Amino acid sequence: MTATRLYLIRHGETESNRTGVLMGSTDIPLNENGRQQAANLRDRINALEVDTIFCSPLQRAVETATIVFGNEQSIITDSSIQEFHFGEWEGLHYKQIEEQYPEHWQSWLTNWEETAIPGGEAFAAFKHRVISFVMELVAANAGNNLAIVSHGGCIRSLLAHLFCQDVGTGYWKFKVDNATLTEIEFLGSLPILTRFNYR
Repeated sequence: MTATRLYLIRHGETESNRTGVLMGSTDIPLNENGRQQAANLRDRINALEVDTIFCSPLQRAVETATIVFGNEQSIITDSSIQEFHFGEWEGLHYKQIEEQYPEHWQSWLTNWEETAIPGGEAFAAFKHRVISFVMELVAANAGNNLAIVSHGGCIRSLLAHLFCQDVGTGYWKFKVDNATLTEIEFLGSLPILTRFNYR
């Protein structure tokens, strides 16, 4: 049986990552450290054979994909794998959210999966769009090597879906750092985690 390989790459660092500001679906670039992180990852994984590259349309992901795989590679963007939309919380630091939205913040701390963030995306819809898109890709590309350049929330959702009892209980069990590679090998429908948070 020929394995199907899925390479999941989180984008490099942004200023918001560095300062603890939520950006979600807000389109911001990498910072200089993020560009260097992507270049370092490129140098570590330049022997990877990838058949198709998929990427979030947000510029921090596209920039990472371009640095890692090169300008000559075809990169397919799809909004199904862009980050969770935090609504009115986007652009705010956690402390600001706690001050400006105290009730929603407390609800999020105790029941984050069900909390309706003002103007934000429902987590159920987010995890469905990410997981459905990726699992359909895997099923349609048996025996191929696929790369997905995306975001921390997307990668955590997928890992929790594949390796935990459910996404809600598994989501926070995975710390996905900027500009890291996670590799999953599928033997038929069986997922095997072969590398995690590699850089």
